[in-house]
Amino acid sequence: MHVNINDVSGTEISSGTIERILLKSNVTASGDLTVKHYVMTEGGQIAYDEPLTEYQHYTIQGVVARGGPNGDLVHGDSAIFVPCSDRFPSEGTTPNARHILAHSGEGKVRVLTLAHKIPQPNFRWAKGRIKNLFQVPQYHSSRQMVGYTQIFTEEEHAIMGALRMHGIDIQTNPPGYKLPDHKNPEEILYVLRGEGEVTSGDNTYKVSPGSLSYTPEGEVHSITNTHKSLPLQYLAVEFVNQEKMWAARAGMSMEK
Repeated sequence: MHVNINDVSGTEISSGTIERILLKSNVTASGDLTVKHYVMTEGGQIAYDEPLTEYQHYTIQGVVARGGPNGDLVHGDSAIFVPCSDRFPSEGTTPNARHILAHSGEGKVRVLTLAHKIPQPNFRWAKGRIKNLFQVPQYHSSRQMVGYTQIFTEEEHAIMGALRMHGIDIQTNPPGYKLPDHKNPEEILYVLRGEGEVTSGDNTYKVSPGSLSYTPEGEVHSITNTHKSLPLQYLAVEFVNQEKMWAARAGMSMEK
């Protein structure tokens, strides 16, 4: 499945905030994943309060204030993980990860939000985390010459108490390079810079900045940088059932 933000109509959900739904849960294999893109200008903010949902945000551009206009500042190229904990329950309400991201500073703010429904609250000790791309060293595969920057590793998401999130990283493919056919858990790719092609199953899509590609678990896919001189850079996020995965590694079985 592929879509580009330029092909999706935006909706003004509040003053200064435009929302585009790039991926709806009913077209995903799990039926629980939604991806939205937001553009905020002065005065804009987004309030998240879906019940039993854990969030992974990525600030593509600009500065957001977490918690409202006077909240903590989070700069561009940052990952924000927000779990849904029942640590401070309210009687008669379903646990939710209520939080706000607000516009701060000059210019437009662009935020990509991945929201995954979960069957129960995250672990009580689960806490939100923020990390910037430039806090993490970049690694290169000597065989593939691909740059990898794991903002949150798979292990970090597990330690933070995630039930579905399974790593978020920035990958950079050099000009003309094709990342070979491979399989992953359920995954989304979001193109930040450059142009190329994504093949997923029997379908091939041209991608450019703002392109989102969704691949269900186990589907063979690849990505190619078709440009002769510029790199192709994209965000990659995977999703797994953390409890089942760790139980399987421990040789245990779990009922569905």
